[in-house]
Amino acid sequence: MQYQNVSVGQLIRRVSRFTVELAIDGVTTSVHMNNTGRNKEILVPGSLASVRYVNHPNRKTHYDLLAVNRQNRWINIDSLAPNHVARECLEAGTMKLPGLSLPYAVRPETTWRDSRLDFAGTAADGQSWFVETKGVTLANQTLAAFPDAPTTRALKHVHTLTMAQAAGYQAFLVFIVQLPNIQQMTIYRERFPELVTAITTAKQNGVRVLAYDTMTGPDFITLGQPILFDEHLPFTEMNLTSL
Repeated sequence: MQYQNVSVGQLIRRVSRFTVELAIDGVTTSVHMNNTGRNKEILVPGSLASVRYVNHPNRKTHYDLLAVNRQNRWINIDSLAPNHVARECLEAGTMKLPGLSLPYAVRPETTWRDSRLDFAGTAADGQSWFVETKGVTLANQTLAAFPDAPTTRALKHVHTLTMAQAAGYQAFLVFIVQLPNIQQMTIYRERFPELVTAITTAKQNGVRVLAYDTMTGPDFITLGQPILFDEHLPFTEMNLTSL
């Protein structure tokens, strides 16, 4: 995924849940942040950050925050990016769903029962499937963790995937880690223990859980390789000056 109209500035501060201030070409500028996480280890004043210019007359700010550089690696913070990357790769066949034959017919944003899942489709052999993607921005060295903040929406999606698996679909939960040099991924048990239990149950019932790393920069994010996922790995957050 390649972004257009990108500039790099310096992060000044977080103003509100969806707004940060950056110094862009020496001018203090309000920037929209499309991410609801805590992001305390990412939004560190003084860090380099990339933004995309959006020319729309009804917007309060014409900039969207894309990524922040921490310890020489760009962390993509655009919550829409994982879906865009997943769709591109599912349609191109570069994201292979285990047990399903290529090519895939892909339908985005499909409602099943009382949930809207990111993707539905069929494999070449006729098997119907669902994919729900989740972006991951929290990490400690080479270990990534989800979630950054408790999310009842993710918990509901895991329950829905479990029901879909029982109904004859092949269900997938796909985590896309939005920073490079990650080798493993887990669930942050101390932050949301219910999600660990739900994912373990989903796996026991046949739901496939996948995790991928990415290659990132100020103006791009590209799917990398599958990495180990284990919801029981312990995770500890790093301090603000270590990531």
